[in-house]
Amino acid sequence: MRKIAVHFGVRPAEFMLPADEFESHPSVAGKLVGPSVTHSDRDGFESAFRGQTIPLRRYLGYYLSYFLTQSWENSIICAIVRLDEVNGLIRCRSLERSIDPDDGSLYLSKYDGRVAMLGNRIFVMEYQTLARDALVETVLYPVGRGQLQYLRGTTFGITSRQRTPFTSPVVWRYLDDFPTLRDVMRKVGRYDINSAKLDPTARSILLGGHNKGTD
Repeated sequence: MRKIAVHFGVRPAEFMLPADEFESHPSVAGKLVGPSVTHSDRDGFESAFRGQTIPLRRYLGYYLSYFLTQSWENSIICAIVRLDEVNGLIRCRSLERSIDPDDGSLYLSKYDGRVAMLGNRIFVMEYQTLARDALVETVLYPVGRGQLQYLRGTTFGITSRQRTPFTSPVVWRYLDDFPTLRDVMRKVGRYDINSAKLDPTARSILLGGHNKGTD
């Protein structure tokens, strides 16, 4: 213990202090580095996203995300989403790409976020990394017991054109059989609400949730 104390420049007696007192001791605090030094950091917002690798591991992979948009009338946006594990955290990366049917303008949005499962619900917080001007929150849960192919819930964000806040029902479809990522990217975009190219299950869930919300 004396050799360890000499190496780190502390006294052996300080190793016997409670963890919080040890970390805040004048001879120790200056030597600690990293985001989780203080008690307030460990119990703060970031702590919600730690320790999530086991409960969320079965959800990792690629998804197509469908939601109603207010940027264009009677339209559904299809985005691609990936959940993966990075440095002990579950990361969410997504991409939206839409072409304005009126003038052909391209709207491209990329998001990077974190994921947590709290109270049997999946919470996704994302940051718009291209324009750096928006945060998006999504809350999800499986459609049926033991069924993970579709996740449904609600998303809150900002419209692409008017940049006004909006909420929409959202459906994530798990991609377990896609041939290549390029093939999946071809599905990303804006669809008419009655398009035959839309996933029928996703559309049924979206329109059912939308109708209930406007009664």
